[in-house]
Amino acid sequence: MKRTLSSLSLALILLTVAAVVGLNAACLVIAGDGPMFLGGQEFKEDFLKTFPLAAGGSFSLDNTNGVVRLSTWDKAEVEIRAVKTARGDKEDLDKVKIEVSSSPGTVKVETIYPRGGFLRNVRVSVAYEIKVPENTRLETVRTTNGDVEISGRLADVKIGSTNGDIRVDAAAGRCELGTTNGSIRLVAAKGPIDAHSTNGGVRIEIGKVEAAITARSTNGSISLLVKGELNAELKARTTNGRISTDVPITVQGSIGSGRRLEGKLGSGGPLIDLHTTNGGITISR
Repeated sequence: MKRTLSSLSLALILLTVAAVVGLNAACLVIAGDGPMFLGGQEFKEDFLKTFPLAAGGSFSLDNTNGVVRLSTWDKAEVEIRAVKTARGDKEDLDKVKIEVSSSPGTVKVETIYPRGGFLRNVRVSVAYEIKVPENTRLETVRTTNGDVEISGRLADVKIGSTNGDIRVDAAAGRCELGTTNGSIRLVAAKGPIDAHSTNGGVRIEIGKVEAAITARSTNGSISLLVKGELNAELKARTTNGRISTDVPITVQGSIGSGRRLEGKLGSGGPLIDLHTTNGGITISR
């Protein structure tokens, strides 16, 4: 009798395991673009609009969740392409609005999320692809959770992200770049540069020093690569790290045990001010 009960128990256990496996398999059935148990089906909605923008005009964009990519073209208008993606509930797409205000000299884009109550749990990201005329001034381009990538000949540039990397290529005017959790890379800039990150490195690659450069990081390295003439005044400081360079420097005062360096590069010129707390500093050609 005991053997019979054991066999019956074993059979029940096997049936239970089979049922659980079957249930899990059902949960793994793909619905639409993604498995339901991993956050639900994805729903997408496209957005496309163009607005005229005069030469020398300004553009701004405020996003919350999603990447922003912006480039220049030879048209006197702004093209705004966006993809809204909702996970789990298609109705969430309608709860996030893209609002655009424009005038002959300004285009502003805002991503509006609902506030308060259960609407705080809306799971929607918005990815932007923007084209603006050359020499446009970027007043503010910002996203909270996502990378920002900028390319093309632009006037002044002001970019921010909280959780994301920032990449800028070929800006001609002033560059103000800031992120909390992410890295910064700036290539071929000509105007004054102010780049800072809290948790991430800063890399600047330019042809020659034409204006002041300031770079800050709390937890990350700073590197400056100058491919052409390098005539500037240098101030470089790190708390926990080393400073290295292959560029001749006329040192003013002490080197500071490899953690502080002040001097003249070439014949001197604009100020290069580099400071990190936890990370190294590299200056090269």
